[in-house]
Amino acid sequence: MRSSLLAALALLGSLLLAGCRPDKDPAPDPCAAAQANPLTFRFLENYGTPTPDTAYAKQDITFEGPGAPYTSYEWRVGNDARRFTDRRFSLYFDERDAGNYPVRLIARRPPNTRCFPQDDGVDTLTQVLHLVPRSFRQGPIYGKFQGSTTDAPRDTFTIRIFQGLDPYNVGSPIQYDFLRNLSRGCQSPYFTLGLTWRGIQFDYGGNDFSCLTESGIGYLTTRDSIRVDYSQFENDRSLKRVNRVFRGKRVR
Repeated sequence: MRSSLLAALALLGSLLLAGCRPDKDPAPDPCAAAQANPLTFRFLENYGTPTPDTAYAKQDITFEGPGAPYTSYEWRVGNDARRFTDRRFSLYFDERDAGNYPVRLIARRPPNTRCFPQDDGVDTLTQVLHLVPRSFRQGPIYGKFQGSTTDAPRDTFTIRIFQGLDPYNVGSPIQYDFLRNLSRGCQSPYFTLGLTWRGIQFDYGGNDFSCLTESGIGYLTTRDSIRVDYSQFENDRSLKRVNRVFRGKRVR
């Protein structure tokens, strides 16, 4: 009799506990991922290659703010008295302009008073742009990067971005920037390129030295990772061009 009573009480307790459980999980908090000031912006060097905070002088620098939900922008760059109001704009900095430039962006968006009752929709962010003279030839873009193209991920090879002497003018002390082994096997001694602190641009005009008239843009996605988007002829007997993406990690 006692055992039957205990079993009945246990069953009743289970039913009561089950009745206390919610029918479904609580709705996610819409404010869990919200930020009081979500503003960001970035710097772009020549060729549209991004850089977090440092770039060579003697080039155009592009300042790019975020899109929606922001609707208006006000930029101040260093001691420049002008106010810039476009989401994206460019300024040219001469070699003698090397130095540090505080860049402030004030951007406006619809207020998020549901998550932040005091939000006025006006966000401010200041970042410092460091401009380095071109004579400082130690940008992080130089080095060797091992990787592969996205269409052949197992076929790894190493590209090299470096300075060297002019092969056309033996004895000249002038240094130029070169790219080797992109695409794989391309070893032209004349493969020069445009170079920024974190990026490269190239347009090699020949099918020689195992090169196939490569053309493209590359940039560091992190301090030690590179992405290069380029095109080339399919082979040395074809005029059809193919697009490829090389991704690599620094090996030196």
